[in-house]
Amino acid sequence: MSLEKRKETKEEEKKRILEESTFRRDSFAPLEQISELKKEKSESKVIVKEKIITDELTQLEQEVLEIAKEILKLKRYDTDFEIHSEQEIQKYPIIEKLYAKCIAKLSYKEGYSKNDIFLAIRSLDEKNWIVTNSRLTKEEILNNKKLMSILNFIKQNPGIHARDERINDLGITRTPFLKHIMTLERFKLIRSTKIGKTLHFFTNDVPNALDDYKVIFLNPLIPPIIEHFFRDESVNISQIAENLDIYSGTIQYHIKKLKELDILKSTKDQSGKKIHVVNIELLKKYNEIFKEPDFSNLLRGL
Repeated sequence: MSLEKRKETKEEEKKRILEESTFRRDSFAPLEQISELKKEKSESKVIVKEKIITDELTQLEQEVLEIAKEILKLKRYDTDFEIHSEQEIQKYPIIEKLYAKCIAKLSYKEGYSKNDIFLAIRSLDEKNWIVTNSRLTKEEILNNKKLMSILNFIKQNPGIHARDERINDLGITRTPFLKHIMTLERFKLIRSTKIGKTLHFFTNDVPNALDDYKVIFLNPLIPPIIEHFFRDESVNISQIAENLDIYSGTIQYHIKKLKELDILKSTKDQSGKKIHVVNIELLKKYNEIFKEPDFSNLLRGL
C-alpha cells in the first residue's frame, strides 16, 4: 500500500471547512428520523441519589449533625443565626444550646476541644447541612420522600416553572410545591433563575450559563424553527409560518429572541441574498449539559 498522503477530495474538504465553522452552512437529516431507541434513552428518568452522610463530613461533623437534629426541633429557640466567631455564639440561643450540648457530649466524653466543636458547627453551616430559618438538617431533607420526589422532578425537568401543568404529576398544587421549593433552595439543592417575569428552577449542580437557552428551548416552536433554517438558510418567515400553521409575527418574534441569544445570525450569501445561519457550537455545548431537545441529529451532517 502506498504511504503517500491521499489528497483531500472536494467533499472531505467541504466537510472539514464546515467542522471549523461556528455556524451551520449545509444540509442535514430531518428531526423525524431520530430512532425510537435514542428517543427512549433521552427520555429515560433520572433518579437523584445522594449519600446521606457524604465524605465531605468529618467524624466530628457527623456527630455534631446528630445532636443538631435534636436541638433544631426545640421551638422555644429562634432558628435565625449567623456563625462567624466563637465569641458571638451567645448572641444566638439555638447555636449556644447546640454548642453547649456538643461540649457536654463530645468534649468531656470524647476529648474534642471547644474550638474543634465550634469549627465543626460552622463547617456544617457553610456546607448547608444546617441552615438558618430551618428546623431540619440536610440529612433529614434527603430522607424526606416528598422533598426528594420534587428534587428528582426538577432534575428531570430543568428550567420548569411553578405554573407548568406537569407539576400535577407530583400530586400537589402550586402553593405547597413552592413551599417545598423554598426549603430545597435554602439547602442549596436547587436554585431559581428569573427569566423575564418567571422563576425557573434547576438543581444546584447545573451550571447557570445556559439557563436562558434551556428556557427558550422549552418552547415547542423553537426546535422546528431552527430545523427550517438547517434545511434552507434562505427560507423566508412566511414559509415557516405556513408550514407550522403559526402567525408570521410570532415566528418573527421568536427569531428575534434567537438572535439575541446568538443562536441565529442574519447574514448574506454570495449573491447578496439574506440568510439565517445557526450557531452549531452553541447547540453542541447545550447538549453537553441538557439532553432535550436533542440537536445531535441536526448536526450529524457535519
